[in-house]
Amino acid sequence: MQFREVIGHDHIKGQLMANVRANRISHAQLFLGPDDSGTLAIALAYARFILCHDRGEEDACGKCPSCLKFSKLAHPDLHFFFPSAPNQEHKKEKPVSSKLFLPRWREILLETPYFTYRQWLEHLGIENKQAIINTEDCNDIIRTLGLKSYEGKYKIIFVYMTEKLYYAAAPKLLKVLEEPPQNTLFLMVSENKDLVLNTILSRTQILKVPRPSEDEVSQALAEKAGTDPVRARQIAFLADGSVSEALRLAKHGGEVMADFDSFREWMRYCYKKDTSKIIKWAEDASRGGREKQKSFFQYGLKIFRLCLLHNYNVDSLIRLEGEEKDFISKFSPFVNHRNAIQIVTAFNTAITHLERNANPKILFTDLSFQLVRLMHS
Repeated sequence: MQFREVIGHDHIKGQLMANVRANRISHAQLFLGPDDSGTLAIALAYARFILCHDRGEEDACGKCPSCLKFSKLAHPDLHFFFPSAPNQEHKKEKPVSSKLFLPRWREILLETPYFTYRQWLEHLGIENKQAIINTEDCNDIIRTLGLKSYEGKYKIIFVYMTEKLYYAAAPKLLKVLEEPPQNTLFLMVSENKDLVLNTILSRTQILKVPRPSEDEVSQALAEKAGTDPVRARQIAFLADGSVSEALRLAKHGGEVMADFDSFREWMRYCYKKDTSKIIKWAEDASRGGREKQKSFFQYGLKIFRLCLLHNYNVDSLIRLEGEEKDFISKFSPFVNHRNAIQIVTAFNTAITHLERNANPKILFTDLSFQLVRLMHS
């Protein structure tokens, strides 16, 4: 990952590069933001820029021995630590620590640094377990700090999801965070400041990373993923600033794009209380794949949100055109302060049930009749 591959955040990237060129690199930095906003990507690009032997004004060179090793995440001066727990492959290993899962970490990171914490747990097969950065990880960090750097000027300790640092293990790191060995850097990534121990926060320089704008996401999809510009804007709108979601939608193509015509048709049937057409529509919708169905529900949630914005006369935030915008202006009276919470709850519940392999036909039918009741309440 290089800075030019990071989506958006030009100001942050410029600030980090300027700090390196001015030799003002803080020994412990915390990249704080939603886990799909690009915190991990920015921190990785920053680490690469620091270790590059022939860095330019705008980015790492990408060609020196350091960059070539970094491209494979095999740089000897880059050490990763992240939450883990015993999975089927290592269920008998004691103690479990990050080093056991480094191959899996490299797999997901080399595919894309834009993934969520939940996706990381699913990749390990431990989504139903409590993953932590444990005492053994902290011992490994301290042992690593006792070694000299191999190639670069710096030795970098990279900690993903710092809030998962086990409270009983954290005291082991406090001294080295406050007074680290020479030429040692801590790059830490977190999505929730309130869950990070105060003793850790007080010893780090915090860099807040917001989600990129819809324009930045759509531009990146069009330029870097070869997505049609119109389609890229639709995906950015649906993803709502989530880069991981935007990439997922772009990767799966038409299978997961919300169908506006189908949604409009569904809402008309619900408004008219047309039971026979609702059941026929539910049968047709249930034949799609689960990803397409989830995308359809998420699209509905976006439409309901925009209806509320229209009701409160903030049309400047409705970034749609043509038939979709016209539909929102006509449909908005049926989504209001009296039923909005119930509608959103019903859709989120449907998404949860869909993820747990509920019968799609029953799910769509049940949700339809809930909408009938809520629209006419």
